[in-house]
Amino acid sequence: MQQMSLENLVQYVSPQWLHLLRLEERSQFIVLRNGIQKVNEHDVAEIMEAVIQEHSKETLYH
Repeated sequence: MQQMSLENLVQYVSPQWLHLLRLEERSQFIVLRNGIQKVNEHDVAEIMEAVIQEHSKETLYH
């Protein structure tokens, strides 16, 4: 198992997607069961989606 920030994961796998994340989302720690070597762009997209959804629950819109 490997723990790292979402920012580091995205920077390693798909740096062109980094601009899609807010600062709070970038600093979210995630755990990779099989290490970063096994992670592909599809995996990163799913992880980013989950983190964005989780953080959007905290945002109140008027």
